[in-house]
Amino acid sequence: MQIILKKGLGEIQFGCTPEIVRAQLGEPDEVEELESAIDGDVESIVWNYPDSGLNFFFDAANGEPTLSTIESDNLETVLFNSLIFNITRDQIISLMKENSYSEIDEEDETWGEHRVTFEDAQIDFYFSDEELTLVSWSSR
Repeated sequence: MQIILKKGLGEIQFGCTPEIVRAQLGEPDEVEELESAIDGDVESIVWNYPDSGLNFFFDAANGEPTLSTIESDNLETVLFNSLIFNITRDQIISLMKENSYSEIDEEDETWGEHRVTFEDAQIDFYFSDEELTLVSWSSR
């Protein structure tokens, strides 16, 4: 479960089609279509793999859906050779800074989690009571 910043997850790369994800992970357990509030058109398609702790977001606004964002709550998720679900918020911040990512933004979300974002890496870390609950990254 290797995060490759701005590129993807292991062999699965941003910009790929749903068929590539299907070939790697099989059929998703759940598929959601997120519609535009303006015109009701499908903007994103989300494939959920709860047993693997992964969600894949495909941008569908411009025709053929392409992978734009990945979320993981899988405890085996690795970033810069570190199992990130085993380390603290401060250790994650240090890890990112050690790897030359420093554009940090933090905010308490309305649903209660604390978000730590590194804009220059296009990655969000979500914490509940100092424990990492979810990581989300994209290519843009």
